Amino acid sequence: MRLTMDKYVRVRFATLAAFLALGAFQLGAQDRPMRQGSIEAILGGYNMNEPRFDAVYPGGGLLTGLGASAAIVSNLNLYLEAKYWQREGALTFSKEPTTLRLFPISLGLRYIMPLDVINPYAGAGGDIYFYYEDNSIGTTINHASGFHLLGGAYLRFAKDLPLMLNLKVKYTWAKTTESGNSIQLGGFEYSVGIALAL
Repeated sequence: MRLTMDKYVRVRFATLAAFLALGAFQLGAQDRPMRQGSIEAILGGYNMNEPRFDAVYPGGGLLTGLGASAAIVSNLNLYLEAKYWQREGALTFSKEPTTLRLFPISLGLRYIMPLDVINPYAGAGGDIYFYYEDNSIGTTINHASGFHLLGGAYLRFAKDLPLMLNLKVKYTWAKTTESGNSIQLGGFEYSVGIALAL
């Protein structure tokens, strides 16, 4: 029996979650980069995986946000992120201005591998995308749910200094329906953050 794309992604998601959970117990005795958790300022870019949006919104916008995490066990962390992204464009036919704003909120689990200065991690979780589009045709306010996979690394400036640099890549699947059309709000995100380890 062939797996559909959605089932394939769900299987990969469950496999990653199980790997992260098992890894947390195997490496529990090593030095943890975050003993209790972290708070973080996020800055990056976002590429929505929807060809129709590229025609209307040709320029990318800056992604900004805040994040927080809490240690559950060993190096397994629960993380929460809230971000903001805005893109300006022009309607296809009338060329009148239009604005799209996204407010993605993400919750998930990640495993951070303690390797002294460089601490790579991988994780997965769920998302809610609140979005707002405003132009001469009308105003749309709605939301969509989805899920994501992410990977990255925390770079420690010094072992006794609680500040770390977070380099992250993330891919989100989040679909919505507007006027009978399916729209993919998710896409590829890349960001850098300054984190304060607690």
